[in-house]
Amino acid sequence: MDFLNTGPAVAATLRRQVARLPAIRRISNVAVTDVVVRDGRAVGAVGFDIVGGEAVTIAAGAVILAAGGLTKLYRRNSASANMAGEAYALALWAGAELVDMEFVQFFPIAHLAPRLVGMDPIMWDPFRYKLGGKLLNGNFEEFIDRYGGSDAGLYTAMRDVASYAILKEVEAGRGSPHGGAYLDFRHVAEAELRGAFGPVIDRLLANGIDLTKTPVEVGPMAHYHMGGVRVDGRMESRVKGLYAAGEAVGGANGANRLSGNAITEALVFGERAGRVAAAEALRAPAGWEPRFAAEAVGRVRAALGRRGTGGAAPVAREAELQHLMWENAGPFRTAGGLAAALERVRTMKAELPDLAISGERQFNLDLQDWFELRAMLATAEAVAASALARTESRGAHQRLDFPGSDEALVKNQALALEDGRLVTRWVPVARSRAAVADR
Repeated sequence: MDFLNTGPAVAATLRRQVARLPAIRRISNVAVTDVVVRDGRAVGAVGFDIVGGEAVTIAAGAVILAAGGLTKLYRRNSASANMAGEAYALALWAGAELVDMEFVQFFPIAHLAPRLVGMDPIMWDPFRYKLGGKLLNGNFEEFIDRYGGSDAGLYTAMRDVASYAILKEVEAGRGSPHGGAYLDFRHVAEAELRGAFGPVIDRLLANGIDLTKTPVEVGPMAHYHMGGVRVDGRMESRVKGLYAAGEAVGGANGANRLSGNAITEALVFGERAGRVAAAEALRAPAGWEPRFAAEAVGRVRAALGRRGTGGAAPVAREAELQHLMWENAGPFRTAGGLAAALERVRTMKAELPDLAISGERQFNLDLQDWFELRAMLATAEAVAASALARTESRGAHQRLDFPGSDEALVKNQALALEDGRLVTRWVPVARSRAAVADR
């Protein structure tokens, strides 16, 4: 078994099972831009066909948002390039609430260099902990103990401590060439490496990486999001018939996530959301009408018909947003940086109509990037606003200007759109009976 490919193996198995079921209709090359809501109920979706450039409407008795997280918001990220926060934006626009949007998890020792092809950039965790990989700065010195951690010989520093230490060493001019730190296994015998990780060692060698001879460069990357759509135990949002599953769900992990929970979350929440949504779809009132989707279809057709007149390309704005979020709403935050990010994100939202889109009808990637950017900006605003409001450090949310935790903020933060404006509110944390009894 290849322990580095659990996720792809699960996904491949699910795809094969779906392909065997003729009752399931699969649609490719359609980008969804809006969930259609009528009388407080989700009744379908609108998008566009990337191949032909036409608006598409989908009638549905229930809708499940399962588009993953938001790591594409950040310049350095470890996840799929298409995880741009669309699930959160679609939920917001449909009238659902989001929760815990400030809690973005940054993986401290993601791979930076040498180039790694076909392997997960966050693969180094088990190597480091099982074999005692040394984390070294650009001067080949161990450094975690300078920042409140105890790592030498133990290799068990918490993720937030390791991230902070690496970034501080880079800031001090002691980082590795690619802006991170070295992970060094040269003190571990090859037999021991192979005994622990078998064929993975050969895959690394095929990438030109010999762990017995050279260290690799690692650094923090956006990896997972604890926040997301606020749902009940049935995986349903406050919008009837609108569900979420997997990383699109918020609130299940608190302020941080234990390693390994993501796949469990996808399987358990996916099964529950699918089962409940299927039952809801059977009960849902019939009667889709084109007028329900008129506004969203009009938005797609307006974008299809508009041609940019010299403005920036959407992909250029995406790159700017990724840099902005990494610098100001990344692993370590301040009120000034978050306020600056929030102001620029809102300006970029206002500039969306002026961006340049090519005149191609088919396979218009500018159009795809424009709608993706629209979702990214909505999600980025939610992250920055939530992080600015949480004036403490807790779990994955680290404020340099508020380094301690505040007991008064042991609360969830919920967000929603009211009259087109993002508003937040604090919600008491739901404590289990066992937790209450232990107090």
